[in-house]
Amino acid sequence: MPIALDAALSDVPGMPARIVKALAKEQVLTVGEVVWWLPFRHEDRRQMAGASFQPGELPGCYAVTVTKTGNKYFGARRGAGLFEAQVEPEGGAAMGGLLTLRWWNMPFMSRAIAEGQELIIYGKVKEYKGRLLMDHPEYEVLSDEDEGVKIHSGRITPVYRLKAGVTQKTLRTAAWYVMAALGEGFTGDILPTPGASGEFAGWSRARAIRCVHFAESMEDLEKARRYLALEEFYGYQLRVVRRRRAVLDAGGHAHAAGRLAVEFEAGLPFEMTGAQKRSLTEIQRDMASHAPMNRLLHGDVGSGKTVVAFAAMLGAVEAGKQAALMAPTQILAEQHFNTARKWLEPLGLSVALRTGTRAEEGGTELWSARVPRAVLRVPRETVLTAARDVRYGKRRLPHFERPWGKYFLTFTTASRRELPPEARKLALDAAVHFHGQRYHLFAAVVMPDHVHLLLEPGVKNRDPETGDPVFYPLSELMHSIKSYSAKTIMKAGWVDDRVWEKETFDRLIRSEADLQETFGYMISNPREAGLVSHSEEYPWLWTSGDGVPRDAELSTRDACAPGRGADIVIGTHALLHDEALVRNLGLVVIDEQHKFGVAQRARLIQKGNTPDVLVMTATPIPRTLTLTVYGDLDVSTIDERPKERGKIITKVRPATKQAEAAKFLKEQLELGRQGYLVYPLIEESEKLDATAAKKGHEVWAKLLPHFQVGLLHGKLSAEEKEAVMRDFRAGKTEVLVSTTVIEVGVDVPNATVMYIHNAERYGLAQLHQLRGRIGRGEHTSYCVLFVKDKDEEAKARLAILEETTDGFRISEEDLKRRGPGDVLGKAQSGQAPLKFAELLADTRLVRLARQLAERTLDEDPLLMAPRLAEMRVFVFQEETPQAMMQ
Repeated sequence: MPIALDAALSDVPGMPARIVKALAKEQVLTVGEVVWWLPFRHEDRRQMAGASFQPGELPGCYAVTVTKTGNKYFGARRGAGLFEAQVEPEGGAAMGGLLTLRWWNMPFMSRAIAEGQELIIYGKVKEYKGRLLMDHPEYEVLSDEDEGVKIHSGRITPVYRLKAGVTQKTLRTAAWYVMAALGEGFTGDILPTPGASGEFAGWSRARAIRCVHFAESMEDLEKARRYLALEEFYGYQLRVVRRRRAVLDAGGHAHAAGRLAVEFEAGLPFEMTGAQKRSLTEIQRDMASHAPMNRLLHGDVGSGKTVVAFAAMLGAVEAGKQAALMAPTQILAEQHFNTARKWLEPLGLSVALRTGTRAEEGGTELWSARVPRAVLRVPRETVLTAARDVRYGKRRLPHFERPWGKYFLTFTTASRRELPPEARKLALDAAVHFHGQRYHLFAAVVMPDHVHLLLEPGVKNRDPETGDPVFYPLSELMHSIKSYSAKTIMKAGWVDDRVWEKETFDRLIRSEADLQETFGYMISNPREAGLVSHSEEYPWLWTSGDGVPRDAELSTRDACAPGRGADIVIGTHALLHDEALVRNLGLVVIDEQHKFGVAQRARLIQKGNTPDVLVMTATPIPRTLTLTVYGDLDVSTIDERPKERGKIITKVRPATKQAEAAKFLKEQLELGRQGYLVYPLIEESEKLDATAAKKGHEVWAKLLPHFQVGLLHGKLSAEEKEAVMRDFRAGKTEVLVSTTVIEVGVDVPNATVMYIHNAERYGLAQLHQLRGRIGRGEHTSYCVLFVKDKDEEAKARLAILEETTDGFRISEEDLKRRGPGDVLGKAQSGQAPLKFAELLADTRLVRLARQLAERTLDEDPLLMAPRLAEMRVFVFQEETPQAMMQ
């Protein structure tokens, strides 16, 4: 009788007990868990490498006989040493010499491999001091009674991504016995039944999964992978198509362009390109309708997206609304602010700047950030039952935590003892005490025997090497809250020796919708538990709108908040927290949107009443990704550079060519040009083999004694960064040594030289972004990518940057090499990595998934068909974190 997916591995016929035990240690207990642990690549081991051992870079498969074994020990540590097995090919040493197999620090191998055994081995042969060696090969003992040779060699062999305690052989053996025990149709299809004459005729989900684990031919393997990729893309397409339809059904407001847009375009010191005009027309057409706009504007670096965005913002202003532009860095936000003032203030519009350190309107400087209030949109009367169905992971803190992550935390009293009213007040005061210092608290509720918190950890300090923010870990925050509250509660007369249980239940908030839902669950919890009636307020519930204790800086900031509303608001993520400045939004523009998380984008958007939304990126996005990741957006593409832009010449050079580079840079500086020198690190590190900006600044200051050399990196204060950029824009600084903080949007037309050190450390798309800082004026520009002297792989990978400045072609190449998460940034989509991401380059497959999704939602909008049951949660729950096929 076929075995079920939820059956225990120990019930699988023939499954070796050692395999069950090894997988159980990693919490892999059922048949289904092995079935869905899909291989990420395959090795063709059907052909033996030959009768002789040949050193080389490619692994080979050999049939051998063991002639001698032995352990060699060294050092004081127990087990330190290596086990060696000398083998000869089938037919004897005369046929191909001797090969030594080595396993380091694994003396137990002497119990597995013995003299006289016949093996199949797989690995790379290398030569060292006249000996042929193979380290840690995969092997099979041919005399085993099981069918191991059919599992690990002599076939197309699956290779899996592994957990710490699982080996390839263990997982492969488990998959072999599981596949043998499963019935023909062990899982139902999600995709519609393929047509009799189509590409996937005769294929099913069960057949594809079985084939991906153990394929009989490379042709079948490719077809199986394409079938499962189509299924995965189909799930994502259902999601984005449904979301797109929901947005259109929500209804919006018309923001038609008028006199201001005409005056703006007429006053520009240049003529917009055809691509810019086409994109602006598409945007204005959307804004003039009553359906909310949801559009992506993408184009290559320097293609002129900003001017299109400013022109679009005027439609919202003419409709009596605000328009906001959110940029990822302070440098870029201030650049947009300066440009907006130059172009928009002559039209009689007021422009405001809001960054993490200051806000400007009429010269007012405002310090610190306001408490986030996105959750205040949830009405007090909201009663959400869906939240009760959410499972909260009970995990030992700390675990992996996301930057800018928001968490729903629950902890209980010791032995679930009930807190008296005074103790509840003290617990609530303790949670609010650290608000604004160590975290942003959205809401807190103290129930009789447990506490719920909804918070976002704050920045504790900055990484000394990269300058990146380091956040308070949840474990430290929970310790502070529990310890502080326990002390005050015990002083008030608590009789037990402890107040709280050690464990904390935590759940990462995955989206703005999730944030709103969790907030609604918390404020309705006391009423749902029968502690108060629906007309009563619960005394031990706090939300960020209840009057937060403010320190002197925050009070000063509130006192200084401008009273006059701005027409155009520009800023960083600090815009999310400014209720006074940002209100009545008609259009939200998000620049370099992949730099922001899903929840951050949604928080700004929700400051308006279904505003129009325009997201921009200078990372050219392959067409298949616009269909998949951005399938809920309309897309406008600027594929034309302004005519006045100069040519960019790019070369890849070894790092030893610094002397020639200094000479060339000096020649360009003497012609009146400027240059960027980009380094991957701020300071030198013993852990990383890479050059640093501070050291580079010292070196270049000596190499160029007659020129001003500036330094820019993430550790500088906002005022220092602004001063450095101001001097560089003004030409007072000729050379700017920098980290990648200049990656996005910096515009200095006179800068025509860029040297990028340790270029092998960057992706193609990021290098293209950096290169986009030059070539913004009329003069020819030069970009040199320095790599390690003998790194041939890096030279080959970067060659495409020498060949082309076409960002779309580069992004396609980057997609093939690195996958969508790395090309676009992992935070931007809120989605887990695709299991078959490399097939996103197959436009036909992605389009087929789109067509199937459109047809399915036309016929079954709520996805009630039984085959879609497991997909329903993924499609309808916003920003579901796990991958569709898990």
